[in-house]
Amino acid sequence: MSEEAEVAEVQQEAPSVDLSQLMAENNAMKAKMEELLTEAKRAKQAKREIEAETQAERERIAREKGDYEQLHKSAQEKYETTLSELDSLRQGIANEKRNNTAMKLAADLADGANAELLSEFIGRRLKFHEDGVKVTDVNGNLTVSSFDDLKSEFKNDARYSALLKGNQSSGGGASGGSNSGGATKVRSRAEFEALNPAKRMEFVKSGGTITDN
Repeated sequence: MSEEAEVAEVQQEAPSVDLSQLMAENNAMKAKMEELLTEAKRAKQAKREIEAETQAERERIAREKGDYEQLHKSAQEKYETTLSELDSLRQGIANEKRNNTAMKLAADLADGANAELLSEFIGRRLKFHEDGVKVTDVNGNLTVSSFDDLKSEFKNDARYSALLKGNQSSGGGASGGSNSGGATKVRSRAEFEALNPAKRMEFVKSGGTITDN
């Protein structure tokens, strides 16, 4: 049996995932990550303060000794550190604005977990440039398209139809053998809705097609 077939068999036999439970676990994980991130920021800030004190002491000693070469070296290190921190700050702001914009656009098209999933794809078509977030083509090149243009593009793309508002299936689980494995390229809407968010994203990324049958 091939590796793809083994994976498909395991996926077919796997129990269905409770989406609400999955979302709760995901939120708990996000909260824990935020807590760890806060602790890491505090530790980093404490390290910076210690380094600053050490650097100040070195400069004091260098001034007393008239070691201007050391003073110049210290000033250059400060300058480079400041540039690096500014670059990281700019990148963080750019990513946050792009992600927030992607989520807002996705929320106009989809609900809940589907909006989160859709925002991942929309975000790949956005870039922070100069004074704001801009729309790009599939290769990352800036375009003159508006956010409304981008929403229309996703709304009319059959690959994302199952994620959009009003298109979710109200039926039960998957039927037949077409729900087995990641290699499946065509699924009914009910089959797609039976997948957990990670499998939905995998299916859409692979170029799968969703039918209304």
